[in-house]
Amino acid sequence: MKDFFYKNNDIIVVLIILIAAGFLIYNRIGIIMDYPAKLAEQQQAKAQAAQEIEDGEALEDTENVKETDKDQ
Repeated sequence: MKDFFYKNNDIIVVLIILIAAGFLIYNRIGIIMDYPAKLAEQQQAKAQAAQEIEDGEALEDTENVKETDKDQ
């Protein structure tokens, strides 16, 4: 038994590493494949928030101009 382990130690370690890597990839493949969609959603939400901020600032500027016109 001892000789078998010493002769095949490297092969056994490589097989254990390959099995562990395969198991991790198999379990995480769904999350990995969903990442681009989540990234696109985040970018879209950022763009929408920036647009809402710009719209709010434009509305405030319009209201300020109207108030200035009333004062004159």
